[in-house]
Amino acid sequence: MARRIEPGSLAAQPATAAQTVAEDSLQILLVDDRLENLHALEAVLAPLGVPIVTATSGRMALRLLLEHDFAVILLDVRMPGMDGLETARMIKSRERTRETPIVFLTAARDEVTEVLRGYEAGAVDYVLKPFDPDLLRSKVSIFIELEQGRRALQRSEEFLRAAFEYAPIGKTLLDEQLRIVRSNPAFERLLGYRPEELEGREVGELAADEDRDALVEALHRIEQGDPGDAAPGAVGVDVRLCSSGGNQTWVAMVGSAIERPELAETRLLAQWIDLSARRRAEQARAELMLEQSARTQAEQMAERLGKLQSLTDALDSLSLDRLLGELALRISELFGVDASEVRVHDAGGEQTIIRALGGRILAGADESAWPRSGDWVQEPMRIERGGLGMVALHVSADRSFTAAERALLRDAADRAALAIQQALLFEQEHRTAVLLQRGLLPKRLPEVSGLRLAARYEAAGVAAEVGGDWYDAFSLRGGRLGVVVGDVAGRGIPAASTMGQLRAVTRAIAIQDKDKRLPGEVLTRLNHYQLSIEEKWFVTLVYAIVDPVGATLSWAIAGHLPPLIRLPDGRVEQLGGGSLPLGTEEVAYGTETRSLSGGELLVLYTDGLVERRGEMIDAGLGRLASAVSELVLAPQQLCDELLARLLSPDEHLYDDVTAVVVELEHEQRTS
Repeated sequence: MARRIEPGSLAAQPATAAQTVAEDSLQILLVDDRLENLHALEAVLAPLGVPIVTATSGRMALRLLLEHDFAVILLDVRMPGMDGLETARMIKSRERTRETPIVFLTAARDEVTEVLRGYEAGAVDYVLKPFDPDLLRSKVSIFIELEQGRRALQRSEEFLRAAFEYAPIGKTLLDEQLRIVRSNPAFERLLGYRPEELEGREVGELAADEDRDALVEALHRIEQGDPGDAAPGAVGVDVRLCSSGGNQTWVAMVGSAIERPELAETRLLAQWIDLSARRRAEQARAELMLEQSARTQAEQMAERLGKLQSLTDALDSLSLDRLLGELALRISELFGVDASEVRVHDAGGEQTIIRALGGRILAGADESAWPRSGDWVQEPMRIERGGLGMVALHVSADRSFTAAERALLRDAADRAALAIQQALLFEQEHRTAVLLQRGLLPKRLPEVSGLRLAARYEAAGVAAEVGGDWYDAFSLRGGRLGVVVGDVAGRGIPAASTMGQLRAVTRAIAIQDKDKRLPGEVLTRLNHYQLSIEEKWFVTLVYAIVDPVGATLSWAIAGHLPPLIRLPDGRVEQLGGGSLPLGTEEVAYGTETRSLSGGELLVLYTDGLVERRGEMIDAGLGRLASAVSELVLAPQQLCDELLARLLSPDEHLYDDVTAVVVELEHEQRTS
């Protein structure tokens, strides 16, 4: 069923009859600059049985939209030249394509921000690559059904307009002797007479013998203003009229009296409705009712899809514990019930039960409030024919649960199963990444005379992937200490693995040449290494050398947040001298140096300690500086207290947090 449109093919070949039929039918437009992606999408959507048109660029898609109508457009976010966002805006700026639904195809979660911008241009949904075939087909089929309903409704409206404009309703004007003064073409066509053959003829003569008296009696009542049982102006009778060919046609006559003062006589207006036309109109009304029913179903489907999308959005990026609680609350809200229950069992047979009652999660002590009577409606949560658990709703005795609600609950259970499976897989990957990252960090910190050293690392919460935070500390010749804190701008296992490589390479470069390399030289060589490897990572790093014997501190910064130093008098200063992150371009990093007098305290950290969503970084740096100034504690206690004070216990940890504290003892002095 798939049909690809190649560049130039529309201009080079005339449209065939088969193409014309295809253009009038429902079609799907796939837009992606990679042919392998187009082939994969065609294979997934082929079971829908809908013609598929493909384009390899945004401009080609716009050309196709000039000549074709599409039920739905699947659009890749990132394409060379005109990207998906610009293409979507162009599509929505045109009157003809303004209402065409657009579904974005995005390859990674970090592109979702761009997809959200696409919603402003009119996009209605997005699908992550690699996509779930069943989910993609389900989404596309919904838009196909909506387009079918819209087109059916359009056909119905066109039919009704045509039926109104060409309805065979005849009209005649009668004098007081019930003779025809004038007739309209519809009446003439009805009986097959020419106008001159009807003019002056008594209308009763046109009726069949059996119906003549009834017709004349009805017309006299109208003339005398006595409609009988009917309201004035609504007197009518069904009679048979004889055509010029001798055939009889059942018609409904509806008459009304017309006062004509200028002619000093009363005339009658008789309208003749072909009953066969009425039957056709009744059939048309039945068809219209079917079309209206289809539109109602389409509207219900759209509402149902909106509710399901709201449920899916609420469950996205939550840890499993928070997801199950949110699911129980949202299910109750979605169906307007007082109580709901979610049961999930793992591979080991362990079962988790979450209950919501009255808009809150039910604690163990509140079990007495749980309803013991009434009906329960439940649906299983399944993934690839395997069961994850079930969702159940408590329905009060005075409420019925409709078939539509049952279908919605079934779909909600399917959506919930997908979200739960994703949370389970993410937690497993999160645990693996945390174990890997903790395994790559130093098992213990070195002991250097005249210095006290402590470090603290906290992994991001389950709802966020583990990042690439790392630290290292090692002894150097002459009683010196080397301290490194870095951050690989990535997430999950790849970032943790890269962090381990960088930690080893950094230490190796630092201890070469008998530990004589300055921090700036170490970062310069490390940057050269980063540029030479095949995998490119955005890395920030700070490397400091603390010399308690020589009473000096030297450091170099590659795009990292500035370390803080607390002076013996309690003042806190930032250490400047930062430069570009590693892996951006060739650069020579400089070394900054300052003298120490004893009692100074150095704090190195990553952005997870100071950043908060929706807040400028300066505010977080200010909080850290205040805490370092106020908390006069031993290094390990200071690390713990900094994390306790700067990280809210009620707020989810969205990034790794690292802090390293080095304190120069007061008795250290240089002679």
